[in-house]
Parts: sequence; structure tokens; C-alpha cells
Amino acid sequence: MKIKILLPLLFLFNTVIFSQIQLSAGTFIGASSFSSTSPSVSGFATGFFIETDTPLFEEVYPRLGFTFMKDINAIIPNNRNPYYPSMLTFSFKGVTSQYFDSKIFLEESIGIVTLNDRTFVDKNSWEYGVALSFLAGYDFRNFNLKGLKTGVAVDYGITFTGSLPTFLSFVLQFHYTF
Repeated sequence: MKIKILLPLLFLFNTVIFSQIQLSAGTFIGASSFSSTSPSVSGFATGFFIETDTPLFEEVYPRLGFTFMKDINAIIPNNRNPYYPSMLTFSFKGVTSQYFDSKIFLEESIGIVTLNDRTFVDKNSWEYGVALSFLAGYDFRNFNLKGLKTGVAVDYGITFTGSLPTFLSFVLQFHYTF
């Protein structure tokens, strides 16, 4: 529990102390498939993230993210099921990008994930593992590097504790640099 509080505080502390750091934020929405001790559940995924341009390593930047995934039947009208499976993730990733020209790029990230598994009514467990994602995108920014980037991403996560929940999401991502 202390790590869940300590990492975001360190991340924000870095941003305030080093005033020349650019902060960027993003959001995404798409389709998801997740499972633990159950068959795979088709659903939707949405979330947001924040990122700075302070490198962890050479050209690897930190990103804190939050993702919510829920059974697709939860948004279908007139469906009266009392419970819909869901998962909630918090991630800390290192992100790097390769540009093919001035606008088209590929982004990769890998990091740690904390996952709240609620695939069954009586299940509410926290599991820990890794997350990996790839994004093919288009950069709308000018030479001042402030503005919007967008792309299509695939995000995969697997945990190594408890019932070994996993998820796979295909999302449309929007990323704005302030």
C-alpha cells in the first residue's frame, strides 16, 4: 500500500522541483479482453495517464497510468444483469519512441502493474505483475513540442500473484504535451 502512495508522490515531486520539465497527459478508450480464473471476458477499456520528459534512462520516460476495464454488457441498454466483471489497473511504465519521419512514430513501454481483480461478485483481490504496450501514432505537434499526439495501441498485462489475471486491450489514445 505504501508503494501505491509513494510512487505518485515522487513523480509529482520531481515535476515541481525541476521546473523545466514538461508535463503531458493522455487518455484512451477501446476494446478489452480480461480473465483470471474465469473464461475470457469481452469488455471496454478506458483510462488516463501522466508523463514527464525527465528520462529514467536515456530516452526512456516515466508514465503513471490508470485503466478501468468492464464487461461490455454493462453498457448495453435493457440488460438487467446484477453484476458485471471488471478490472482496475495502476501502472508505472518506462516509455520510448522511434520516429519514422517528423510525424509518424512507434511507441513502446514496459513497466509494473497493480491490478484489482473483480471478475466475480465475491472477488476483490490485488495482484502484481508487468504490463507491455505498443502504439503506432501520428504527431500533430510543431517544433515547440507542445500539442497533441494520437495513435492506436495494444496493451497487455499479466500478473504473477493470486489467480494470475491477465488483460489485453486495443485502444485509441490521445496524448497532449503542455
